[in-house]
Amino acid sequence: MKKIAIIFFSLLLFFSFIKAENLIVKKKIFYINSYHSGLYWSDGIEKSIKETLSKSKILLEFKRVEMNSKRNNNEPYKIKIAQKIKNQIENFKPDVIITSDDNAFKYVILPYFKDSNIPVVFCGINGSSKKYGLPISNITGIEEVQLVPQTVEILSKYSKGDRVGFLKDDSLTTRIELAYFQKQLNKKMEARLVTSVEEWEKEFIDLQNSVDILIIGYGGSIKEWDENKKQIKNFTLQNTIIPTGTGDGNLIEYALLSLPLKPEEQGEWVANTALEILKGEDIRNIPIVTNKKSNIFINTSLAKKFNIVFPFEIIDNAVLVK
Repeated sequence: MKKIAIIFFSLLLFFSFIKAENLIVKKKIFYINSYHSGLYWSDGIEKSIKETLSKSKILLEFKRVEMNSKRNNNEPYKIKIAQKIKNQIENFKPDVIITSDDNAFKYVILPYFKDSNIPVVFCGINGSSKKYGLPISNITGIEEVQLVPQTVEILSKYSKGDRVGFLKDDSLTTRIELAYFQKQLNKKMEARLVTSVEEWEKEFIDLQNSVDILIIGYGGSIKEWDENKKQIKNFTLQNTIIPTGTGDGNLIEYALLSLPLKPEEQGEWVANTALEILKGEDIRNIPIVTNKKSNIFINTSLAKKFNIVFPFEIIDNAVLVK
């Protein structure tokens, strides 16, 4: 009889534990990556989001999706994938949505979750978020602003004039960036937006002879870009005859001066903000901010080619690359 009582008591404790476990409700976060895994920018943001969330004491359920909209840059695809993600969000019923970069915000959030009861925290919106009608009551985030004026200011000391060119892939993000850069610089840039490696090389040569400073950007929406990176880099370095700069972290070997942003800054910010909301903070009390951090890289081969010696205050804070 005593053994039966012990077994009964043990079973009672076991089922009580199971019941208690089932009563624990995890908070849900849904993350939308506008692009794809393997892209240094997206990977840096997602890694820092996960690392930040993992340190929280809040029990979380995390779901992430990719739009893959850099490699699939046509309008029908972006609308279709956005509708699919919208359905996934409604089925998942998240407590907070996090987005990275423009397409997730433009194609998923604005049509389906603007002014909804789900808080949305964005990062990677290029330039000002006002272009999307913000502020919006259920949305906050961190805007992405590349340091193009600072790059041009530094390079202008070593250029023959003040004409500025811009070369990058043809995508929504690139067009937004270009408009914002021109506004920051208060001048029109000689821009070439390309869709192939062949176009990139052709326009690179042309810009070398038509502007005094060239800002280059990553060709992520060019399908053959990744498989031809070595060729493109060698071509770029061999044919550079004017000071070049970039804000893209995967082009530091292609340009004389690079001031890339830190994706980790944005990932940490959105994750911490999402956690604050889950703890009870009203999203309307969290202002939209702008990124503050960047690295400095100097291509020593190109610096030597142009016989350029950067000031000590730049070199002392820079990473030297060949």
